[in-house]
Amino acid sequence: MKYFVAAVAVAILAVTTPLPVVAEAAGTPHIVVDGDVWLSDADGVRLFMLPNTYYARINNLDENYYYVTFNGVSGKVNKNEVSTVGYHAQATGTMRDLTIAEEFSEFTAINLKTAPDLGASNSVEVPVSATLTFIGAYPTTAGMWYYVKYEQFYGYVRAERTGMPELSIPDFVPEPEPEDAETAAPPATEDEGGVLTALESRELQIIIIVGLAIPAVAIIILLFRPKAGKRDKYYED
Repeated sequence: MKYFVAAVAVAILAVTTPLPVVAEAAGTPHIVVDGDVWLSDADGVRLFMLPNTYYARINNLDENYYYVTFNGVSGKVNKNEVSTVGYHAQATGTMRDLTIAEEFSEFTAINLKTAPDLGASNSVEVPVSATLTFIGAYPTTAGMWYYVKYEQFYGYVRAERTGMPELSIPDFVPEPEPEDAETAAPPATEDEGGVLTALESRELQIIIIVGLAIPAVAIIILLFRPKAGKRDKYYED
């Protein structure tokens, strides 16, 4: 019977032993862009370059990537290319309105491209009188492209075909970290899939594991400790 009880105790230990998980410190819910950092889609295709000095909130992470959202566009960033040393409760974006350059006013529309290449397929036709929303820049050896949004469509347009061929993005100045950042920072919600929510769940899991593991260990010790005064017995032929 005692072996059955011991087996149950061992099973409890096995079930409650935590598997290794990827976690991130609660005080670093943002990536900090320093240098040339690209936001890529789920397949690793580059979407646009994140502006230097800016922050992007982390939605999720794995062994190799931070999954973030910037200017309303979600993607992933290589963990080796960014830092998480910094604080900002609500990082700002760089979206702004763009118009088509006046030299194209004689046309009816221009095409947004699915990739920053004149040979790429068209994403959507944009009337020359329409307003585009700038999302991010995509520099190439052949010139600068802008990743933009028109209505519900996303695509690329040559910077020189817009009213702002040279777009100046000022350096981002983060707010000072409060003394109690945990209280001051807005809690991550379920919709955000935030790192903070995952960490809180992890702490609760550890408490439950400890609570179950201690009794299991105690049972094993009590069952197998040697009895006082018990002598070895030998059978003789």
